[in-house]
Amino acid sequence: MKPTWLQGTNLTRFDVPGLCNQIWADPTGISCTDIDQMAGCVLGGGTAVNAGLWWKPHPEDWDTNFPAGWQTKDLAAATDRVFSRIPGTITPSVDGKRYLSQGFDVLGGSLRAAGWEYVVANETPEKKNRTIGHSTFMFSGGERGGPLATYLVTASGRSTFTLWTNTIAKRIIRTGGRATGVEVECNRGGHAGTVNLTPTTGRVISAAGAFGSAKLLFRSGIGPTDQLNIVKNSTDGPTMISSDQWINLPVGYNLNDHVGTDIEVAHPDVVFYDYYAAWRTPIASDAETYLANRTGPFAQAAPNIGPIFWEIIKGRDGINRHLHWQARVEGLTNTSMTVTQYLGTGSTSRGRMTITRQLNTVVSTPPYLRTEHDKEAVVEGLISLQNSLANVAGLTWITPRPGVSAEQFVNSIPAIPGRRGSNHWIGTAKMGTDDGRTGGTSVVDLNTKLYGTDNIFVVDASIFPGMITANPSAAIIIVSEHAARKILALPTS
Repeated sequence: MKPTWLQGTNLTRFDVPGLCNQIWADPTGISCTDIDQMAGCVLGGGTAVNAGLWWKPHPEDWDTNFPAGWQTKDLAAATDRVFSRIPGTITPSVDGKRYLSQGFDVLGGSLRAAGWEYVVANETPEKKNRTIGHSTFMFSGGERGGPLATYLVTASGRSTFTLWTNTIAKRIIRTGGRATGVEVECNRGGHAGTVNLTPTTGRVISAAGAFGSAKLLFRSGIGPTDQLNIVKNSTDGPTMISSDQWINLPVGYNLNDHVGTDIEVAHPDVVFYDYYAAWRTPIASDAETYLANRTGPFAQAAPNIGPIFWEIIKGRDGINRHLHWQARVEGLTNTSMTVTQYLGTGSTSRGRMTITRQLNTVVSTPPYLRTEHDKEAVVEGLISLQNSLANVAGLTWITPRPGVSAEQFVNSIPAIPGRRGSNHWIGTAKMGTDDGRTGGTSVVDLNTKLYGTDNIFVVDASIFPGMITANPSAAIIIVSEHAARKILALPTS
């Protein structure tokens, strides 16, 4: 899948950072069709289609959200392993230059003048309070890179590794709490049938994300009774595991996402680069330099992301709530910048995802601003930004427009995924010590093993107990590194 100007190269649309926004213009054959949100149903999932932002987590991301054994000190070695393989970069063009930096210069310079501190974020991940930095990407050599170019390559070199594409995991075959196989079905090719586990040592690890893992568990008779009854009344019903073997766990609850709040400003020094038009008609010199040297605007993520800045708001409830602001050069005018405020670590609102009789997953309860203190943090953060930019010559506020208070503006935006969503979904198979079968809130234990089972694990964003500060891709890989060691250390049963 590629535009005409990539024909004759080994590059696809996914490899070129400057084409990452094309998924919003043309998601056909890429986005998942069984989820009511945008998600990448291609090899690599979100890391194949997103903007590639790559952050070392703030210590409170772990220490506030995660249980014992998953604190900052526990995850230090896993973090080192991940960032030794995917170090990330703030200069993705291989010539070390930053292109089209006008937006960063306008906002970044203004915030620094207002007292915000410039940091190289992944060198000081603990500094995320009134700090500002350049975007950090997982890109390497001017291409996407990331897990596909590292972990998958290593795995593919193992004789015991097999990759099946165009194949859907339908359900985990189990007797009581012991998995004996996985039933798969074709999806425009691929494989159908049952993959049998090796007796005694076989394990199943679901890594399908906050929606996909929950769906697999529902179809396997694992989850709340109301959801399992929906599956029973679907096309899965005749072959579904019998109800006396259902495992009642709170799968689908604890759904969370960054609360997104978009503001827009304009300044005459900002320069818009039309990455959308570049799909069909790129600037010839930019395409040529990228193809020849992996330099220039196409080595950077569309739509020219940055600066990134952070603030921590202490709520009346005593909780620190982390705000991650992410600017990009696009908006209503050619001199606009849209800046999205993400509410992350410390947020207390939660939602729920459920399944339909058509076996599609939906956000049935949006997780946005359901508590007053979450909303107060969003409002206070916006006021702080307005104050910091109050004296910038030539800066125009487009939204919220003059005369509209921060509180009025925040209250005017519906708390639904279409207006608040960030597509950073987590939490639907929560990790913790309170077993969900007996009234607790957790789905997996501290080894990522599903409660009530011997050999079924979940390792992806769904096990996060709470939201983290920044874009979560790196944190998900860190969790996976840590989980792999824990799973390998367990005795076979």
